[in-house]
Formats: sequence, structure tokens, C-alpha cells
Amino acid sequence: MDKYLLIGKCRTIKHPEIAGGVIVLFEQLLNDFKESDLAYRVIDLNNRNYFIKFFAVISIYVKLLFFIPRMDVIFFNGTAGEYKFYSWYVVLISKVFGKKIILRKFAGNFHEFYEEKFNFLSKVLVGYALKNADINYFETKYLISNFALIANNPKWFPNIRKRPLQVHFKRYRKKFIFIGHVSEVKGITEILKAKQSLGPDFTIDVFGPKNYNCPDNLKDDFKRAYKGVLSSKKVIKTLQKYDVLVLPTYHTGEGYPGVILEAFSVGIPVIATPLEGIREMIKENESGIFVEQRNYMDLIKKIESINDDNYNSLSEGALKAFENFDSGIVMKRIFNEIENIE
Repeated sequence: MDKYLLIGKCRTIKHPEIAGGVIVLFEQLLNDFKESDLAYRVIDLNNRNYFIKFFAVISIYVKLLFFIPRMDVIFFNGTAGEYKFYSWYVVLISKVFGKKIILRKFAGNFHEFYEEKFNFLSKVLVGYALKNADINYFETKYLISNFALIANNPKWFPNIRKRPLQVHFKRYRKKFIFIGHVSEVKGITEILKAKQSLGPDFTIDVFGPKNYNCPDNLKDDFKRAYKGVLSSKKVIKTLQKYDVLVLPTYHTGEGYPGVILEAFSVGIPVIATPLEGIREMIKENESGIFVEQRNYMDLIKKIESINDDNYNSLSEGALKAFENFDSGIVMKRIFNEIENIE
């Protein structure tokens, strides 16, 4: 009999090339369970993978009711919306049948949803789930602090990545890269404005799916900078062709951006905005440099601050910072915590 029921969002079958951070994280978890030879079954929360989207929620409820009694450990992985719809139901059924219950919250703005966007009933239901789970995993340390009085046994489960087999250190060449959703809130306009003012010896290339209404005066710059969408398999190889990751995001939902971990894993420092989650990842002037939100002049200044003298130390600091997010290290702790649930 399968021991674990892993609940989360799988890759969209019709468009497998498109996968956000939540899907990547759940896939990583599935791979870790597979490599550890643990028996598990999966329930997919991606409503696009169901024949009729309208009935996806009902189908998922039925699957949960059928499979939870047959498993030993129930491991729910979700966004704020998925917590709202499913977490309380998962916990209720698990409690009835005496199962171990683990909840894992993806992304970093859950406290805002809980306090400002959930109605009274949603707060009651999600609060019930948080109070009755055996372990509540949160992606960021500040979420642990925010839910310390609500969630039972809160623990840190950061965004993680596998350590590459080889890391090649290189000399500084003024080559910068952005990887992510190409949109206004990710700081693309600031990147393009900065590139206009930097010398021709600087390169800033942009990769990712587009949802960007580019200002007319920057369209030519965007056309030159934009290099298309990267598959997950090509991210590391592409990063290794550059020197510094640039992420001047002001997206309110940022937790621990996976691309920062991928950059750290190959010794690439990061220029990023000091959002709550990112502040937990980067030590200024050790593994990266902070830039003011929506300030392309400050971005220029921070880009120009990197040189031949400080690049090697920043690169080494980035590689050291990756230790906190190394899947081999983190998952060993996670499996131990799960096995020791009383």
C-alpha cells in the first residue's frame, strides 16, 4: 500500500512547457520522494488537467475522500487559493481517519490573503486546517512568524533546488540576465531603462514568458533584449553563460524566487529588490546587492558597482548561500521531521 498521499498542482498536460514556481516546487517534491524510494500516490490540484474545469473541484473532493483513508501520511501542498478550497477538507477527513497531516504553503504573501482577502468563513476553515495539521511548512521565515499563534508546529520548508554536478567560476564580463515572468511588476521597464544608460560593453538579456505592455520608447530596446522562453532544463546552462542575475521585482507575491536559488547554485550573484523573502535569501555585498524598487537609476548604480575586484567574492558568497536551499540537505531534514510525527 502507498504510504504517502502527495497533493499539489501538476504540470498542465496540454502545455507542459509552461510551469510556474508552484508546479516546479511540487515536481521537485515528487522527484525527492521517488529518489528516496518512498511509496506515494498523487492527487493533482491543477483544474486544467480535468476534462471539465467547472467540475474539477468536485472531482478533487471525491478523490480526496477516496484516497485519504487508504494512506498513512497526507501531504498537502498549496497556494492561498488552494488552502481556501481544500486544506480544511483534507485535514477534516485525515482527522476522522487518524492520519498524519502535513500542510505546506507555497509563496510568500499568505498572511496578506488570510488577513485581507479571506472572508470570515474562509478564515475559520483555513484556521481550522492550520491548527489541526501535525506540521505546517512555510516557504519563508517571516510567514512562520506571522502564523506562530495560529498554525500548529510551524516549520521552515524553503524553495529548494538540486546542486549541479559542476560549477565553473569565471572572470567578470559585464553580462547580466533576467529570468522570470516578463511583466511590469518584475521590473522589466527598469531593466530596459538601465540598459539605455549603460555603456555598450554591458549586456542585459531577458528570458521568460511575456505579459508585458512595453512603453513605445522602449520597444526597440525590448526587442533587442528579449531572448524568448527557457525550458526548466535549460535554465542552469543559460545562467552559466552570464555573470549576474538581475531581479528588480516588486511583485507582492514573491516568496523565495526559484531563479535566485538556481543562480546561487552555480555561483552567480544577484541584484534584487529587498522584498521580505528576498532579504532572507541574500546577504548584501556577500551573495548579492539590493536595489530600490522602481528606481532604474539605482539599478544602474548597482550594476556599475560590480567589477573585477569584487566579483569573485560575490560569486563565492552566492555559492555558499545555496547551502540553505540545497535539496539534498533540506529534504533529509524534512523526511526526518515527517517520520518523527507522533
